[in-house]
Amino acid sequence: MLFRNTSSIHISEYKGHKEMSLQVGASEFLNPEYIYIPLTESGTACDCLVKVGDAVKVGQIVAMRTGRFSLPLHSSVSGTVTAVDKKVWHSSGKMLAMIEIKNDFKETAVDTIKKNNVSDLSREDIINIAKNCGIVGLGGSGFPSFVKYQTQSPIHTVIVNAAECEPFITADYTLVKTRTMDLINGIKYLMKATGAENAVIAIKKNKVEAIEILNDHLAGQDSITVFGLPDVYPAGWEKYIVQKVLKKTYKSLPAEVGAVVNNVQTLIALSEAVETNMPLIKKLVTFTGEGLKNPQNVYVKIGTKVNDVIEKIGGYTEGVDSAYFVAGGPMTGEGMLFDSLAINRSLGSIIVLPKQNEAETQPCLGCGKCNDFCPVFLDPILIKESLDAKNEDKLAQLRADKCIACGLCSYVCPSKIELTQATTKSRGIVLSKGRK
Repeated sequence: MLFRNTSSIHISEYKGHKEMSLQVGASEFLNPEYIYIPLTESGTACDCLVKVGDAVKVGQIVAMRTGRFSLPLHSSVSGTVTAVDKKVWHSSGKMLAMIEIKNDFKETAVDTIKKNNVSDLSREDIINIAKNCGIVGLGGSGFPSFVKYQTQSPIHTVIVNAAECEPFITADYTLVKTRTMDLINGIKYLMKATGAENAVIAIKKNKVEAIEILNDHLAGQDSITVFGLPDVYPAGWEKYIVQKVLKKTYKSLPAEVGAVVNNVQTLIALSEAVETNMPLIKKLVTFTGEGLKNPQNVYVKIGTKVNDVIEKIGGYTEGVDSAYFVAGGPMTGEGMLFDSLAINRSLGSIIVLPKQNEAETQPCLGCGKCNDFCPVFLDPILIKESLDAKNEDKLAQLRADKCIACGLCSYVCPSKIELTQATTKSRGIVLSKGRK
């Protein structure tokens, strides 16, 4: 299949600040006093299945995502439901209704969390386990994983997205080095679920230590190999990885070219689910930036408030009176007004950066950089101008719906024009218009 190679840009490791969160090993904060489970996920409403006063256990289903891809949401602690419509900040930048659960610190778990005889599990069993345990894409998408697994297209290759190409974030890199066998087991379960005969772990070539660890663990396992990606952004984009690994592209889904792509942390969660029926109730999150005293990766219970974790790991840097607070990566995340947001299952990082004097936005120079570097070949400045003119027909003609919100257009713009926000807003307008 012929395709145009997607554009990319090198962001140096120093400029990427990944070293900040790697100065210490991963820590844990698994005993929050309260957790919060959102009743909206990825824009889809969730049905609340508990009421105030109910006692709940670790792993109990407390809400169900509705719509086409129904998926359960689980309590990450045992305790008592103290509210079912509490407004709490979410990584989307909005306040959402959430279930509030007070931790009793007993860690009483549901009976279904127990060891499985993995060798007896069929493809259908693994897919159902992924669904029942609420496994979603942990690279930021939050997309229900079982939907990918149950494809009817013939799959020959599982691709592991270990690129982690955004600056600052190091959770996946840490997991590759410290939970290597869990990752490999997750890959094998996904291969069984999809019928794939081969798997490829796509990781940046400069991650030498992680690659050595992977190769040591994969000795003698010819069906799983390591593929070196260039140190560019957005190397973690699904279509970019498929192009590099398979030398093919696709229109809608990787399954069209015989591949299923999963993030590192997603596969580790799948491994835990398949082996013990453990729902997705905790994850490793990168807390970093010059605004934090002790940047590091932290294992947290899903539903924990960010400010509680920051206090636990040492708090903010002294003298930081004003800071940028970003939920997610610096290229694709959301700027937040408050640090009291709850960690949901698709949030992978928190970045705190002291505010500095900024260059003022200048008029467009007509340099074309935003066009040159757009991975999906859009013209962001024309999209922004059409958005400002409220010309929805023009937005559709410019294919704003193809925007992947990678942030490159804003990053490369010498005039400091906020193009990413405009293109992502335009994408929503076009998609909404199409649905209508």
